[in-house]
Amino acid sequence: MSGEITKQPVHLSAIQALRALRTLDGEDQLSILKTAVKDGKGGLALRGLSLIQRWNEGRFWDAFLAEAQAMLDAGRIREDFDHTDAGVSSVQEFFELVDGKPDKARFQAFCALFMSVNAPEADENEAIVDLELMSILRDLSAGEMHLLSALIKMGFYQVGDDLIASVSKELGYRSESLVNKNIQSLFKHSLIDKTNWENRGGTGRQRKELLTDLGMELAKRVRTYGEFKERQEGATSAT
Repeated sequence: MSGEITKQPVHLSAIQALRALRTLDGEDQLSILKTAVKDGKGGLALRGLSLIQRWNEGRFWDAFLAEAQAMLDAGRIREDFDHTDAGVSSVQEFFELVDGKPDKARFQAFCALFMSVNAPEADENEAIVDLELMSILRDLSAGEMHLLSALIKMGFYQVGDDLIASVSKELGYRSESLVNKNIQSLFKHSLIDKTNWENRGGTGRQRKELLTDLGMELAKRVRTYGEFKERQEGATSAT
């Protein structure tokens, strides 16, 4: 034996690697990310370094780490999500999210998608839907995201209802002009059914869906995440 000490590689879990980004300096951050994520994902490391330099977005970073840990503890996401293409892409989407203009509604919807795409039983083809929705949410303004959240809660309206009044109740403000402005982006991204929104006539108390099939996929994930949070809060209250 030569007497030399061989330094053993440190194997970090996905969340440990992400948490390290919050506490270590630049050189260490880059080294950990190169070790923790798949080869060839250098763009993710660069996004991570960019994130650390923007401490004004730190509250969303801390919240994301807490959410990811809670999902992992509950068995809702796979432990090695950093070893899947969808998992790495979902973290990269988070870096993109906080590099823009994050808000609470967008963050919660992102968490719903993150839990879906990294679920232990997640289907690779279904992951395309989750990642596409993440990308769409990044493009929405705060007002558009707020409107989308309200329409997801409503889901539908009935012929004869005052739709704008119902939407205003969910939004917390009444401005038909602003609603009409923001709804255009939701039409463009195929989240809201333009025909049912614009053609409100019909017979009797006909039910008209507000969401497209893509919007319904997002709503399904948001509901699943909401149920997870309710169970989590219930367990905390019981202790």
